[in-house]
Amino acid sequence: MKEMPVTRETVASGSRTKFSPLVRNVFSNWIGFAAASVVSFFLSPFVVRHLGNSGYGVWTLTMSLTGYFGLLDLGVRGAVTRYVAKYHVQEAHENTSKVVSTALAIFLTAGAIAIILSIGIAMPALRYVKIPTAFQSAARVVIVVTAVNIAVSMASGVFGGIVVALQRQDLSNAIEILNTLFRTIAIVAVLDHGKGLISLAIVQLSFAILTGVAYVALAVHLYPQFRIDFSECDKEHLKLICSFSVYLFLIRLSSILIFYTDSVVISIFLPVSAVTFFVIAGNLTNYSRGLLSGITTAVTPMASVLEAKRHTEELNRVLLKGTRYATMIFLPIGISFLIRGSSFIGLWIGRSYAALSGEVLSVLTIALLFSAGNGVAGSMALGISRHKGIVPIALAEGLCNLVLSIILIRHYGIVGVALGTTIPNLAVNLIFWPLYIRHVYGIGLLKYAFSTWIRPGLAALPFAFCTYSVQKWWPASNMVFFFLQVGCTLPAIVIPFWFFCLTADERRNYLRRLRIPLVRNPAPA
Repeated sequence: MKEMPVTRETVASGSRTKFSPLVRNVFSNWIGFAAASVVSFFLSPFVVRHLGNSGYGVWTLTMSLTGYFGLLDLGVRGAVTRYVAKYHVQEAHENTSKVVSTALAIFLTAGAIAIILSIGIAMPALRYVKIPTAFQSAARVVIVVTAVNIAVSMASGVFGGIVVALQRQDLSNAIEILNTLFRTIAIVAVLDHGKGLISLAIVQLSFAILTGVAYVALAVHLYPQFRIDFSECDKEHLKLICSFSVYLFLIRLSSILIFYTDSVVISIFLPVSAVTFFVIAGNLTNYSRGLLSGITTAVTPMASVLEAKRHTEELNRVLLKGTRYATMIFLPIGISFLIRGSSFIGLWIGRSYAALSGEVLSVLTIALLFSAGNGVAGSMALGISRHKGIVPIALAEGLCNLVLSIILIRHYGIVGVALGTTIPNLAVNLIFWPLYIRHVYGIGLLKYAFSTWIRPGLAALPFAFCTYSVQKWWPASNMVFFFLQVGCTLPAIVIPFWFFCLTADERRNYLRRLRIPLVRNPAPA
């Protein structure tokens, strides 16, 4: 098949239709992120106060232990998104049905295994962590209930993958927003009535079931041509899914080692209450990743479509633009974490958490400054099935994280665990990713570094200076004042980004789009 040329003129003429799904998905992802962040912002202190440091630490620990069951995903949902996006464009609906049916069979089996493991393995594991006696029975029940939750989520994830593959993340986010809001109301009501960990787990399970039903209905509505028929599950499509998902599973294994092992390591060497101090900082970095996922999750199906159409030049253009935008989005957050993180935590959770959790936050943020853009490149690699080369480095990072965390916690406490996470992550982002991008996309090291890090970094210097000055000479006394200060300093980064990080074509395009409503709906004379 001859590759279709993509010129600047064809891109410009087709930008409104071609990129409208991407823009819609990115902004809907951000709306979903904003809703989740606002809810979590107010909910986290409420939960910590009602459960206490030990109770919240136990809750976090049980979530980490059951988080390992997420490995049973085996990368299958990513394969569903990849191949449904491809087959939908090619109108190969029969292949879609076979892939979806096979994936659902895999997840039903994996869910049953998760429940069995939670009973036979996870509960005895609690003997090796420092959980107070008063919480041990509840922790065992929570692990089993959460395993059922994971089983439900995996099965519904097949249908969620279909929705994402069709680039309708706006509808997926609508479901997640409603789920977040109503689940939060239920959590507040449960804790306000004096209930504890088991009730929280039941609330989570109930809303996972409701969300799954919503995804099934939405997937059937958006893609009525596919069918669920387990008789169509065959070795050919199982092999097809595994050829993609096995590498994604190994990458997922690395993520599990990085994001879930920290709490387990802390609970083995330190009192479980120390987990709370670490998780407060870790949650803030997770929220920032949620903002970046607004871009990363949207580019995966788009990359699949561009590859299916053989638009190689456009794929590279989207990659450079996406990595640059991701860095631009994270920089003001990262700079604020580094300079004002302790102050924010003190105002948010309480002064007793400010120093230690703030130090952990600063350490975790360092690597994130460089990983934001690379996350886009990784998501696009999934979309074009070029993620195999990521696996060895991802596994090495996860193992280094575990080993360093165990070594450094003995000398530096939970800050040592943060260092164990940051050091290998920083090495991977600065060394491996530029080389990998040059290999896969043919983009030079200097070109990538300048576009992704250097240009946004230089443009962020005025904001860093303003943020430091505000923190030093005008410290906030409450959260409202803190956010007002952030709002006042944002022009110091928005203006440099506009003139230094955006190309002339991008600025003209954004200005033209801003003028479209005025042209279509002129003001009355």
